[in-house]
Amino acid sequence: MLTKFRSVSREVVPVHVDGNVTIDPSAAIAPGVLLQAEENSRITIGAGVCIGAGTIVHAAGGNLDICLGVCLGRGVLIIGSGTIAPNACIGAGTTAIDPQIEEGAVIPTHSLIGDRSRGEVSVVDADLPPPPATNVAQSAPADGWDTTDAWDTPIVEPPVAPPPAPIATIEIDLNAVKSVAGRANFDRLKRHLFPNG
Repeated sequence: MLTKFRSVSREVVPVHVDGNVTIDPSAAIAPGVLLQAEENSRITIGAGVCIGAGTIVHAAGGNLDICLGVCLGRGVLIIGSGTIAPNACIGAGTTAIDPQIEEGAVIPTHSLIGDRSRGEVSVVDADLPPPPATNVAQSAPADGWDTTDAWDTPIVEPPVAPPPAPIATIEIDLNAVKSVAGRANFDRLKRHLFPNG
């Protein structure tokens, strides 16, 4: 069933709100944003939240909380239920399904978060060799301060490329050349384009 949206903006392209949506007065919401909460779901937008143009926030199956200071880039799609913790920044074009985003997280643009349809991904580093062990007593100076910087590192000169091979030159006697393929067509075209010269 389609429902009629109510606008909370007077812009040419309004912000559309449908369902149980709570917006803090200090939140900045760009035109063209859709905030929709299905039945038995709720969207809560906290103080200082910034939502970019064309973003869609759709709460389904529970509550969707966008906490204090969150920044949602242009064209972000958030679906489901979950929490975007304070001061998180989600890049433009990102899709988040049932988001559980940590405080202060920075999500790159055009990311896909929460899609479990492809199975769980795990990183197993049992096959990786252990990092080389370093002796702290040998690597640190006696006083405990590391005084090396970029100026102390040796300069590595790039290898010098060998000089290019000499270019072979061919001399052509233009008087000996009597016929060039396409010459007649070229002369005809030239006379047609430039009849006086």
